[in-house]
Amino acid sequence: MNTFTIFQTKEETEHAVAVHQSVQISDVRLARAKNTGDHPGIAFKDNIVVSLNVKAKQVDAPTGQLMVEVNFRLMGSKKGNESKERTVFCVECTFEVSYHIRPEFSPTAEQIKAFNDGNAIFNCWPYCRQYVQEMIQRMGYPPLVLPFLRVQTKHRENRKQTKSK
Repeated sequence: MNTFTIFQTKEETEHAVAVHQSVQISDVRLARAKNTGDHPGIAFKDNIVVSLNVKAKQVDAPTGQLMVEVNFRLMGSKKGNESKERTVFCVECTFEVSYHIRPEFSPTAEQIKAFNDGNAIFNCWPYCRQYVQEMIQRMGYPPLVLPFLRVQTKHRENRKQTKSK
């Protein structure tokens, strides 16, 4: 995994920027976590393929705040018997990020969704990287450093496509 990129259309980027300019991050906390893993001696007999999924959603917050949950799921898998993929480790963590909204700003649902799918994920990324690295090491695996996160504007046909290489 060399890079992790979030793609947004020009319109989504504009919506996200409108929110970004009118909020201030106030808190990031680990809301939930779950980790599983095989013994490293068993897992390292073959190459491990690492994949990452991320989802963000708005959750209820007091007036004047925007609260977003960002769920990260990192999986390491390898080919097992009969070419079936088998998960050898999984690290899931959900961070809750809170933002104060300027009183004169009232974001639309479209703006909030674009902000959640870009900026909120970006804001939680360093916390996810640290958590994943620590948990992977605690499972007995070598340190895994997640790559730099990129947010790029793409044409409408590539909308909301998240990929890892």
